[in-house]
Amino acid sequence: MAVAGKTSTASFLTKIGRCRLCRIAREARGEGTDGLADETHGHINSAGCEGMATTITAAHHSIWKHLYDSMHAAQKPKSKLKFVTIDNESNMSTLWRREKILRICSKEDVTEKAQDVEVTIHVKKSQDARYNLDPESFFVNRFWGRRPDGVAINEALKIRCILEFKGSTDRDERFLEVKDAEST
Repeated sequence: MAVAGKTSTASFLTKIGRCRLCRIAREARGEGTDGLADETHGHINSAGCEGMATTITAAHHSIWKHLYDSMHAAQKPKSKLKFVTIDNESNMSTLWRREKILRICSKEDVTEKAQDVEVTIHVKKSQDARYNLDPESFFVNRFWGRRPDGVAINEALKIRCILEFKGSTDRDERFLEVKDAEST
């Protein structure tokens, strides 16, 4: 809709109420339609919308494929950069074992650095139970369970890059609420 210049105004979407796309997706699966999200710009432009999730995810993967192709084409002939997650997603733990990143740095070093970053990221409500069960290992386990968009490795220079695109919605649970309030 945005590409075509045909976006509904926030005031119009407010009149609609509950998300029609989620309702259609649930009905197609034979599920009930209780607890539908409000149809807002933030909702319908996210993978959280049941009717748009496949499209949003496909767009995300298409953008990453183009980015990988562009980075690969821009490499100098002597470059030893290897992209290891172009065609399949894996969590960090699996990538570590499969790609033998240990040759670049120790798992303990990565864990320590990752924990420094992970503790700055808000614990989502859906993760509360796991966090409360074992706060000490929660952040480390969350990091090793992450599925990055990409990983690039240069074994000769002992460099590994985790490629990840995250929108504001991944950093702040209230992002959609704040943006919807700004748009009205």
